[in-house]
Amino acid sequence: MAATLSHSAHAIHAQTASPIHDAPAYENADLQLHPTTPQPLSHDSAHHLQSITSAIMDTEDHLTPEPAIPRSPSFPSGRPSPLIHDDSNMEGAEGTAVNPPLAVNPWLQPVQPIFDGRNSPLHNTPTTSVNIVDVPNAVDAPPLAPVHPSLPIDLYPGTPPPPPALAPAPRAAAEDSEEEDDEDDDRSHISDERARSFYPFNEDTTVPDAEETRIMQGYVENSALDDKHWQSRTFFDLQDPELVPKEQGKIEWTLNDFNGTKENPRKNLLITSPTVRIGGHDWRIKLLPHGNMHTDRLSLYIENVSVQSSPPEEWPADKLPLPLSGDAKVMRRTTVAAQISIVIYNPEEPRVNEFKADASQFSQDSPDHGWTRFTSLPWYEIHRRSYAQRQPLLRNDTLAIKAFIRVIDDPTGCLWSPKDSQRLALTGLQPFFGDFEACALYPVLALWLHLRPFRRMLYDLSSTDRFTKQDDSIITHLQSILWRMRSRVGWINKNPRAPHVGDFVADFFSKRGASHTMDAMQAMESLFVDMEDRLKVNKNALGGLYNLFGTDSFSGNRRCKQSIIGKTSIQEIVDQGLPEILLENEVLTLELERQVFDSKKRVWKKLLNKVRLDDQITIGRRSRRSTYTLYGFITHEGYLRAGKYSSYFRPGGPGGLWYTYMHNKDPACQTRAQAVGTKEGVFPPKAVEEPFTPSDRPLNYDHVPGQDSAVAYVVIYVRSPDTFELGAKESWAVPEWIPKMYGSQSGTTNGEDDTLHYGDTDDEDEEMNDLSEGSVQSDETLSNITIDYISQPYYQGQVNNFGQYHGYGHMIYLNGNEYSGNFRHHQRSEYGKMAYANGDTYDGQWAMGRPQGHGNYTSHRTGNVYTGNWENGKKSGTGTTYHKISEDEAKLCRICYSTEVNAAFYECGHVLACVDCAKRMEECPICKRRIRDVLKLYPLVDCEQN
Repeated sequence: MAATLSHSAHAIHAQTASPIHDAPAYENADLQLHPTTPQPLSHDSAHHLQSITSAIMDTEDHLTPEPAIPRSPSFPSGRPSPLIHDDSNMEGAEGTAVNPPLAVNPWLQPVQPIFDGRNSPLHNTPTTSVNIVDVPNAVDAPPLAPVHPSLPIDLYPGTPPPPPALAPAPRAAAEDSEEEDDEDDDRSHISDERARSFYPFNEDTTVPDAEETRIMQGYVENSALDDKHWQSRTFFDLQDPELVPKEQGKIEWTLNDFNGTKENPRKNLLITSPTVRIGGHDWRIKLLPHGNMHTDRLSLYIENVSVQSSPPEEWPADKLPLPLSGDAKVMRRTTVAAQISIVIYNPEEPRVNEFKADASQFSQDSPDHGWTRFTSLPWYEIHRRSYAQRQPLLRNDTLAIKAFIRVIDDPTGCLWSPKDSQRLALTGLQPFFGDFEACALYPVLALWLHLRPFRRMLYDLSSTDRFTKQDDSIITHLQSILWRMRSRVGWINKNPRAPHVGDFVADFFSKRGASHTMDAMQAMESLFVDMEDRLKVNKNALGGLYNLFGTDSFSGNRRCKQSIIGKTSIQEIVDQGLPEILLENEVLTLELERQVFDSKKRVWKKLLNKVRLDDQITIGRRSRRSTYTLYGFITHEGYLRAGKYSSYFRPGGPGGLWYTYMHNKDPACQTRAQAVGTKEGVFPPKAVEEPFTPSDRPLNYDHVPGQDSAVAYVVIYVRSPDTFELGAKESWAVPEWIPKMYGSQSGTTNGEDDTLHYGDTDDEDEEMNDLSEGSVQSDETLSNITIDYISQPYYQGQVNNFGQYHGYGHMIYLNGNEYSGNFRHHQRSEYGKMAYANGDTYDGQWAMGRPQGHGNYTSHRTGNVYTGNWENGKKSGTGTTYHKISEDEAKLCRICYSTEVNAAFYECGHVLACVDCAKRMEECPICKRRIRDVLKLYPLVDCEQN
């Protein structure tokens, strides 16, 4: 007798808990072999069947011919790409699907290529198979929602009406819901209602007519018995040498008396198959014949039975990416990564089948994975033959189900993990908490705090300077963050009063009056300068900081910035020569110059050229050659003005695993191919131009660069080999105030006022924010500086002691505008020249960043020059315009000079041609950008009289 279980309306992995495993799945189960001879047919276009079935069958679930399925090598995040179907219907490992759904025809499918490779289905992996036949059992009650039959009613004389809809499940009280889930997971209200009535299935013996037969002959019908075909669609090539298939197998299950009879109906809501041992784990199929979670489709899942009973183990010290402190412990969860698929079919006619495939991670928290709406038709329609179908899916009240499983040896433990998985149990690291996901300060903190030489410096400062809570400096904040990371306590889920990393980030930018859009090198410079200022009183500590990073690694005049044009690897870059001062650093930070300005087109470009990140590089002359090992890097993704930053690091060094914080929050473990392979750039070299936008207008994000735009641009190498010794003890005399403030808060009286706020000085904030034209500041000094960071405007000129543009300077904005002239407190002021990205120029007086006073404006399109007065950026008062082209001529197309201008180029926005001429052009004559499309312009119409 199959197991029966009641459920509440939530995920299947929470519904099918321990009660299922204790109940026997069958009685007197026996084995039955099926014939294995496939029956291929010829194939042709799918258009005709699609048009017919979409008109006849249900509009939501009509069956369309299946398109060819591309086999992408990896996800954007670096995970291999499975053959994924409707993610909204999947349960178990919820959210693992990234690619869009792929429609599958349940009985007609085109020919799929069978590929081979190191990890392909044809690879010699061990195979396990079992074929089970179910004994008669009872049926469940009617479905949860009616679906009206879409086939002609006279095709099935005597067919009963659809079952009535079930009422929504009553919601349990908040205080009782958790207890019910743990004890019984009650869905008895559904079970009782379905048991009241029996829905009869009348056998459909119709056969295809001549027209249906002609349509079916235009397709290749893949038999469910063709295991090689289904394996090729399930076991996709992982294309990663560190992810190796462990063992593959299948489960074949024949279910007799699916519906049963009125006298002996099958009443069970859940039916499970016997278990099969594959890859060292027990697997089984779970079928909900009347659907799960208020659906009227068959629900099918694959469950890993043995992983549910695997107790968590403590992380070994030599495997943790960050050492623990004190008596802290981290438990490691057992996970199994597998490629899975299910095909359900008519055993009498195996060419009538439905198929779905996916890849998932199975664990104690998520032991099963599958599809809530597996079949295209409701459960009470599967006994009917659809148009151009040889037989119905259910014939003689018998169904056959086959599952394919391949277990993957995953060293990361994170492959295909659910979005809501416990990251601490998967990686040994706590998540970061805070806003500003695109902020570059998060990746910098992640890289530095996971770097042993940097941690050692913070430990030494604790023993020498003994910073206190009242010190409230960059040192105290870094120490408190590091202590929370090492102790694995004091985070938001255990102590609401402990500040997040996001609090530090917010205070960090508030102190400077700066935007969180600064790039990684700017963030490193700011952290370095703050530490330098705080350690000036301690020469030994300051010397340790300089020995670690040097003295000129992050400023605007930094010597670590290197051109990548014509270079293919980091070794080639350092071979061209590095300044001697960089060779004295323990940590070598190199910035790859991926932002260049095209002065002819007046546009910034982001270089995606591939630069190989060598595991080790040698630097220096023969007498002073040093070997450096790759530790980590920071990537920039997207347009320059809308970039996102991420960090990747490997605490274990060469051969070790890589770690990252996805969205700068959730830690994840990756292989080298996942972390590095897609971040080195593209070949042949490629440059992404910044979209053109007029001044003071937002960026157009209609066309965002693809995933290949995420490239490494800050690379960190270290010289000392003991940096990568995982498990090495790191003694630290932790200041007493840190665990007292951020440890367990039970029984303490620490209040909100005890929370540190880095740089919380109201006077400084007021002075920074109240700067305006004409304001006077005391002790203002000027210095020359060069600011050249990725995703930031280029500036060379004078700044005041507050870091503001002040005095004469030269700036190139990211929108392509270029200004040379005077600044006052960050604003263009007094006299200056502006060359706009569209070719126009302005030469004259400025105030508050806009033309103000007397100036000359030259139009690039017409050559006309306006000389006169300006106010708040607009022509005002007296002035004279010198025409090279008359107003009437200016309205004519600059290509044919016979038709008025009525077209705009997309996406640069220039207007200079008629529609006919614009459609024949490939690039804009002004900015040289590629023309993606042409927009027709219409004159404004005065509608007041209407």
